[in-house]
Amino acid sequence: MRFILIALFILTSLSAFSQKRFIELDSTQIWINTTGIENRKEGQPVLVFESGHGTPMGHWDKILEGASQLAPLITYDRPGIGESEPDNEMPTIKNVADKLLRILKYLNIDPPFVLIGHSLGGAYVRGFAAYYPQFLAGLIIIDPADFTETQLNRKKPFLDIGLSNDETETLFKKWALEEEKNKNKPSTQPKSIVEEGEVLAELRATDFKEISDSKLPNIPVHILTGGRYDTPPRFRIKELNDSLLFRAKMKNRVERWTEVVQSVDKGMLFYSGDAGHFVHYDDPELFISSAIIVLQDYESLKKK
Repeated sequence: MRFILIALFILTSLSAFSQKRFIELDSTQIWINTTGIENRKEGQPVLVFESGHGTPMGHWDKILEGASQLAPLITYDRPGIGESEPDNEMPTIKNVADKLLRILKYLNIDPPFVLIGHSLGGAYVRGFAAYYPQFLAGLIIIDPADFTETQLNRKKPFLDIGLSNDETETLFKKWALEEEKNKNKPSTQPKSIVEEGEVLAELRATDFKEISDSKLPNIPVHILTGGRYDTPPRFRIKELNDSLLFRAKMKNRVERWTEVVQSVDKGMLFYSGDAGHFVHYDDPELFISSAIIVLQDYESLKKK
């Protein structure tokens, strides 16, 4: 009985503290959730969450209670995702960054921001740092769409598991042809989700040049990743041992992501063997630990 009363108290407190609502921006209804903004201290960083490809903001819910104890926060659905209405802008890195800034300005939320991005959201927040580094107190990048991948290093995991260069090239050509055929097929997905996929495909085709051409600002930068193989069967590569390839890809990514976090004074890489792609959901304590360190290290860098 005591446990139930405590749980009810927590839920009541959270519902009063958390403010989910629509705002109208550029004639588009955007679904947002803010917590603790009204009690923000002067100069205190705000945690800003950017979701993955086509993913509504609800996937952050498991960590919001703990995160709200650390700093004010905001989650939102990008246009055309979740509860938000679509707009007429392609969700490019620059457009998403600009839209996010307009949302924050509408809410009178001034920088500094700690941007937290999952999957495609990880590429978006890294891209935000390319355009607006002066607004950032830190980055927490969770199992991102791999913005360190290039056409050359993309082959290496295949070679590492024993495929020859010719076999790898044959697979890549086959997938490219299939992708080209599928371009002309009508999609059953909402337009905004399709557009996000197109933006990601273009970033990959250009070796993420829009991101890789810029240096990170010297702020705390964390990358969190999970080592559990949980790829849905429909996305597995049938021509080879997909689980083995996943391990090889992870090894190569961790090496490159280590270089990313080493490019700043307060960079860290966190690996959770118990977590899958949604690291923050599978291992919420890891995310909270990361957020605590980012906020502490931001304060220490400010004093220098």
